[in-house]
Amino acid sequence: MRFKTSGFVACALGIAATLAFPAVGNASDAQTTGTVGSPAATTTIDGRQLPSPDPAFGGVIKDDALNSQAWWAPRIVPPKGAPNILLIVTDDAGFGVPSTFGGVVPTPAMDRIANEGLRFNNVHSTALCSPSRAALITGRNHHSSGFGVISEQSTGFPGYNSIIGKDKATIGRILRDNGYSTAWFGKDHNTPAFEASQAGPFDQWPIGMGFEYFYGFVGGDANQWQPNLFRNTTQIYPFEGKPGWNLVTGMADDAIAYLHRLNQTLPDKPFLVKYAPGATHAPHHPTKEWVDKIAAMHLFDDGWNKLRDRIFENQKKLGVIPQDTQLAPWPTSVLKNWDDLTADERKLFIRQAEIFAAYAAYSDHEIGRVVQAIEDMGKLDDTLIIYINGDNGTSAEGGPLGTPNEVAFFNGINDMPVAAQMKWYDVWGTEQTYNHMSAGWSWAFNTPFSWFKQNASKLGGIGQNMAISWPARIKDKGGLREQFTHFIDIVPTILEVTGIPAPETVDGIPQAPIEGTSFAYTFDQNNAKAPSRHETQYFEMLGQWAVYNDGWLLSTEVNRAPWEAFGPANPDPLNNQTLELYNLQEDFSQSSNIADQNPDKVAQLKKLFVEEARKYQVFPMDASVAARIVAPRPNITAGRTEFVYTQPMVGLPQGDSPSLLNTSYSITAEIDVPDGGAEGMILTSGGRFAGYGFYLLKGRPVFLWNLVDLKRVKWEGQDALAPGKHTIEFDFKYEGLGAGTLAYNNMSGLGQPGVGTLKVDGKVVDTERLAHTLPMILQWDESFDIGSDTLTGVNDDDYQPPFALTATLDRLTLKVDRPTLSEADVQQLQNAQAIAVDGRPIHHLQPAPH
Repeated sequence: MRFKTSGFVACALGIAATLAFPAVGNASDAQTTGTVGSPAATTTIDGRQLPSPDPAFGGVIKDDALNSQAWWAPRIVPPKGAPNILLIVTDDAGFGVPSTFGGVVPTPAMDRIANEGLRFNNVHSTALCSPSRAALITGRNHHSSGFGVISEQSTGFPGYNSIIGKDKATIGRILRDNGYSTAWFGKDHNTPAFEASQAGPFDQWPIGMGFEYFYGFVGGDANQWQPNLFRNTTQIYPFEGKPGWNLVTGMADDAIAYLHRLNQTLPDKPFLVKYAPGATHAPHHPTKEWVDKIAAMHLFDDGWNKLRDRIFENQKKLGVIPQDTQLAPWPTSVLKNWDDLTADERKLFIRQAEIFAAYAAYSDHEIGRVVQAIEDMGKLDDTLIIYINGDNGTSAEGGPLGTPNEVAFFNGINDMPVAAQMKWYDVWGTEQTYNHMSAGWSWAFNTPFSWFKQNASKLGGIGQNMAISWPARIKDKGGLREQFTHFIDIVPTILEVTGIPAPETVDGIPQAPIEGTSFAYTFDQNNAKAPSRHETQYFEMLGQWAVYNDGWLLSTEVNRAPWEAFGPANPDPLNNQTLELYNLQEDFSQSSNIADQNPDKVAQLKKLFVEEARKYQVFPMDASVAARIVAPRPNITAGRTEFVYTQPMVGLPQGDSPSLLNTSYSITAEIDVPDGGAEGMILTSGGRFAGYGFYLLKGRPVFLWNLVDLKRVKWEGQDALAPGKHTIEFDFKYEGLGAGTLAYNNMSGLGQPGVGTLKVDGKVVDTERLAHTLPMILQWDESFDIGSDTLTGVNDDDYQPPFALTATLDRLTLKVDRPTLSEADVQQLQNAQAIAVDGRPIHHLQPAPH
């Protein structure tokens, strides 16, 4: 059953025939309560036009009030019987993570939902964070919703600009306008990185997309000890709570408080709560209590090969995978067998896995608190809980060795030696790390599938699972559902069970059809083995792709591991591929490639993929990864070379602040030092895991670059500034060609050396050459701050935030001078790029736009 906007009403009328439980009311026929015109009256709406037009005044107006009759528009409510919705989606967790599906990580909250409802073992994501989340809230494919990649890699094409179009209203907007309370907790990775500042606009923030309340962070991940946290659009700092505060508990506390507030204010108003914890995306930040619990279980002492085997056997015993499922061989070409590791490697890797597992278990525990709060209010029977494990497969972005600092990976350092990592062993998972685990564990946690997050052609990247309960309606407790489903199916399912139609127009804008397929039919025990109604689905991410059709899966061979982000990109990702074919009805784990035996099927499915790709804005396909991170996009600094500030200001996100990477720049601060001297932060961007700071330390001017927490380079004056006015300047001359070289698929212009000079009142006080600079990104969840430092500092040895500036800042001027390519540069790069693939040049080179 494919939902189309115009056909929804007829579909809603057929709910009772589809489901074996009583249907909710139908919004196409208005249901009213009370006396219409009285303050207590309520009504449903037909939902085709949002917001619903104001009704005509139904009272009487005379010249005087005594002879007139007042009339109030009825309060809009959902159809009778529409359930509360708790939509839970965890992060970066593959099929084999939760105990609910055979994993070794205890997830009693998910177990509870599954035991009181249903397990779904054939659920599919997009292979990456915000693309999956865009599909989840819109009911449309990720490219249709502008999220072909994450916003930090967005490009100027409709399928990739990270802007959810106004013709694709979210489930929050639809339910809100139909009388629901709507809230979003945790991760928001669907606000464009270039619209995340306090300058707005806010229409792509949760509160602008129909969610009336937001408590969480904006971006792909967050330091759970010191997150860049928002309530609606206002930054929360300092954090509320005791020492040791952690966002995993903090957001559960806030969600529970919200639900109690709503229940005490208007108990009969149903809610939609999207609950999206940062777990288990890096950094893995559990509390010590949970680390100790998991460490005491010794789950990982035997290594990742045996862990994979143990999970696989558990899955068969639980019956959540077919008994004839096969495991593909361990990928020794990219990951070592456990027995081939050194003692130090094993020690470090066990610690990494314990921290990850503690994070997953901790998050599930806090989810359980939210579920329990709903039960304590007496609302559990009437609440549809959808608990999705992972927005993609387990992440391997830590590389084969893992890392104490994920920001290092995004700057091209993905093979930090174990000996170097061991100095963080005792603090792994604390506020001193931005940690990620070895990809060996990630492979095991994706059991029974292969590969990882980012790999859209492999079930290890797109194969999820979920548990759903609705005690008042779902009676097949503990049942298993094996129908093919995708994230785009969540919205039409919610619409069907609430009896609310997909709108035809929102704010006067005609709406694109819902592209997902409701799976509400599976809630009926009589349909436990019914055929899948979602018959065709494409997948594409970063140039790797697949297409599913009626049990068959055509997919590209993996040609890039997730940690290989900096090499040349496949120039023709549609055709320059080795294609594989799988019959998933007989091969649940995608382990037996039968492409050679079925050339006609391969050709048929490739044609189908192209048709789907054209339909859903997949073209132009682009296999580049790192290059897209530094590609130009329309942030509020675009085209500007000078920035002037005269007041303290904090909280400007990385995507909307001036970038000092791969460029020459100067920072000039005009300050007034009071009697007795001064110290404090003048300007900083980033934090403990990558960034820079310009500050006074015991009166002495300092400029410092924190190079992904591996090295700190400091320029420092020898004398404290005397009272009075001073001008201090840091000037940096970059020696590379900059981001312009990316037009040639060439990374050589990034992260190059440069010379920094610190001046006080025109006099040079320190100069030093940086042999390497950061090529890609600062710590993305830290902001650009003037006059103090929020969250973490760039140098713990010198100061602790907020380190407010005690001098008066009269003026701060930042100038950037980005390299441009000369004709000689272009010729040199053309020569360097004289590479052919299948006889075709990688690029037809043209001078890069400035």
